[in-house]
Amino acid sequence: KAIQKPNLGHVKLLFEDLFTHNNEYSNLVFPHEDQLATIKVNMKFALYSIPEFDEVGGTLSVIGRLKMAWFDNFVIEKYVPQRHVLEAINIAQDDIWLPPITVFNSVESLTPVGHSGYEVTVTLTNGYIQWEIGVVTKTGCTVVATDYPFDTQYCTISFTPWGYSNSEVSIITDEENINLEDFIENEEWAVLESTQELSVAANRSIISYHLTLKRRPVFFIVNMMVPVILLGMLNSLCFVLPIDSGERVGFATNVFLTFAVYLTILSSELPVSSPLSIMSYYVAAMLSVSSVTTLIAIFTIQVSIYDPNEKIPTILVYIVAFITCRVCRKRYRRMGLRRHQTFEKTPLEDDGRDPAAAGEVTDEDDDDEDDIEKYRFGVSWLVVGKTLDKIFFLLFASGTLAVSGYFLVPLFMKLDTSIA
Repeated sequence: KAIQKPNLGHVKLLFEDLFTHNNEYSNLVFPHEDQLATIKVNMKFALYSIPEFDEVGGTLSVIGRLKMAWFDNFVIEKYVPQRHVLEAINIAQDDIWLPPITVFNSVESLTPVGHSGYEVTVTLTNGYIQWEIGVVTKTGCTVVATDYPFDTQYCTISFTPWGYSNSEVSIITDEENINLEDFIENEEWAVLESTQELSVAANRSIISYHLTLKRRPVFFIVNMMVPVILLGMLNSLCFVLPIDSGERVGFATNVFLTFAVYLTILSSELPVSSPLSIMSYYVAAMLSVSSVTTLIAIFTIQVSIYDPNEKIPTILVYIVAFITCRVCRKRYRRMGLRRHQTFEKTPLEDDGRDPAAAGEVTDEDDDDEDDIEKYRFGVSWLVVGKTLDKIFFLLFASGTLAVSGYFLVPLFMKLDTSIA
């Protein structure tokens, strides 16, 4: 006989015999003759996109496709090939038994995936069921931001047949990793690797899909790291500003407050539960350096405007003269020689001559000697202040470079240029 072509009548007859007649088939009954048997559900997962990865909340939003297959003996119990003709048919998922697959680590709800709009493909010749649905879910993910913004995160999406033990419904798979053929790249995160794992926990079959995500750091380098590094370089320049400008303390304070703002922004981008990032340590260190810079800037200003008539300690004079090489230059070395005169008693004194003409020390000579003592080597309080400015400028400039190298070099060594 010629093979019959299926028509609408065959479809109606099939539904009447298999599903509506005497309500013999029920989607509430475990679909196996042996109620102690194990139904094996073959599962495949394809990832479409990662709309959001919230590091602060520790959640990963994904959109994907879940494809499952199993055998249902009851659905084909009344099937007769010569009578029903069709070999496969699509029916609404609510009309057939489905494994209650649930996202095990969801942060929203533990409800089975899928809804009434999806259909199930039934192969009538052997009872092979294929169920393909879209999945939009948000799962928990432990964030470790130590290497921010060059960090790598490891997230997991787990599925389990909720309500069934491993001896009743067991998940299997014939794929080694997540299907990424239709994956749309995320602008912030790159998927480096994907794996899957089958396990049993609390007598429940679980399949876990592991994602290795690497941050694309260009945005954070330009908007976070570069400004902080430049601010660190500006930090020591406050000692170059002239004291007469009156802007030195204001400049140092502004740099300090800017570091504080960046530290606040950085803290808001990272989870509290995560270990503190190296970048946070760096900004905190630069904030500390900036605060010390502000204090020392105030100190050097006070030294520079000190009372000129106040005598400078001798040891400080020699230190400043040595640092500024005034002891080596003839011009300043003369100023370091104290005027010594030998006063001997001469017969002129008995003649009533002027003591100054006889070489004696007068009050004016005493004043000259005091001036020489105060400005030995030409060192005044203003010179002391300027010398301190030069010392602290070199000290803080080199310190900033050392701190930046200590924290940032290990970070930049983890930069992956292939995904940057």
